[in-house]
Amino acid sequence: MSERDFSIGERNFKLNKVDAFKQFHIVRRLGPVIGEIIPVAQKLHRLQKDNLSEAEMYDQISQLAGPIFAGMAKLSDDDANRVLLGLCSAVEMQQMPKGNWARVATDAGLMFQDLDLVMLMQIAGRAFAYNLGNFSAALPQTSRGGA
Repeated sequence: MSERDFSIGERNFKLNKVDAFKQFHIVRRLGPVIGEIIPVAQKLHRLQKDNLSEAEMYDQISQLAGPIFAGMAKLSDDDANRVLLGLCSAVEMQQMPKGNWARVATDAGLMFQDLDLVMLMQIAGRAFAYNLGNFSAALPQTSRGGA
């Protein structure tokens, strides 16, 4: 299984890259809360590489959920929808065991009405970590003066 592949319960998912313009708009909308979310995304990204059991992963995610929800509470409904749908539109779910893959969402809405909020947040969190988890590392470092 590659870093792009993950499972939630019996369902298999595959992460894809969000194009640069959509990343820009997601980051722009998250601007006021990005400082709270990026460290969490980095931790989630590292967790994916630790080969944790599903139960251990859920435990870690639940501990990291507080800062994510606190940050998202600051967004308008429209901004929250655009961020969530933008992230979920980069994820595919496998249909039936060993079946075709279909996008979880489009910019207009969810493609699967049976996904619950917990699954949706996990999907979006993984998409964020995969696409923007290293965002803060790319930011220019500021100097505090001196030589």
